[in-house]
Amino acid sequence: MKKLKETKNESGQVLVLAALLMTVLMGFAAFAVDIGMTTVVKSKLQNTADAAALAGAMEISDEDDAEETAVNYAVANDSKLSKDKTEADFDSGTVKVIANKGTKKVEVTCTKKINYTFAKILGFNDRTISATATAVNENYTSGVSGLRPWALTDKYKEMGGKNGKTWTGNWLDYSYTYGLEFTLKEGGGGGSNGYYGIVSFGSQGGDANIYKDNITYGYNGNVKINDYVNDANGNKNVKNVIENLMTQSGDTNSDGTDYSNAKKGNSRVVTVPKINSDLKVIGFAVIYIKSVDNQGYITANFLYDTTWSDADKEAHYDWGLNSNVRLTN
Repeated sequence: MKKLKETKNESGQVLVLAALLMTVLMGFAAFAVDIGMTTVVKSKLQNTADAAALAGAMEISDEDDAEETAVNYAVANDSKLSKDKTEADFDSGTVKVIANKGTKKVEVTCTKKINYTFAKILGFNDRTISATATAVNENYTSGVSGLRPWALTDKYKEMGGKNGKTWTGNWLDYSYTYGLEFTLKEGGGGGSNGYYGIVSFGSQGGDANIYKDNITYGYNGNVKINDYVNDANGNKNVKNVIENLMTQSGDTNSDGTDYSNAKKGNSRVVTVPKINSDLKVIGFAVIYIKSVDNQGYITANFLYDTTWSDADKEAHYDWGLNSNVRLTN
């Protein structure tokens, strides 16, 4: 009988230990869930800080404008962040911006408090996380990224030959002025010798998939003055891709054709290189995509040109094109 009693006691001890062990394991599992959630929020907060710093650096010529722009971008990306630039103890989250015109840098720090759900079992109630990003605004001649796969010439190639279907090699003076409506890309039947106004960059080929990516996202490399672009032959009519680009940020009015009301961030506003007859980059231009038809013709309005005179450039918003903004330490 004594031996049987000892066995029962041992069994009871095992059950107690097992229960305690299960409680601890469940607690750690719950804690892991909250930690995972914190990691996701931290990543999103870093993306918000990065975007805000880049946007603010575009306006570094005026420190107040740079700070306001950075804050607005942060709040637009995360509505729970406070617009207050100095306070740092809001439970919902804050964004703090330091703009320095002298160093051409904008530093953004986003802070949020994460309230744990499961980790409270182990006595952990919350955690404050933060993400910091610094962007610097450098001179645009060091390179422009995000270019779309079209190019403008300082002169138009003159058409000649049978039915006007071959290039003569002559170039005609052509002046792009603010608001000018022009054909950005020829469509079906408009090009000659297979050239329709499409270009590629660097060592890229000219296939349709690269063309689509460069329309949607812009070229991911930097293009500098005196670099060369490549002819990308063929019509490559991707009307749906261009239409998707134009509607990403919403139209500026009911029919989406009012270039004069376009603001920074409008997806219809894109940057393209300006080239000479040798396909060498001589500058950069900002244009507003007005329409694309079923044949692939793209119509646009001209907004800005880095080859304009200083007086012309000062009279118009430069869309940040006279600078190169990048994240830094």
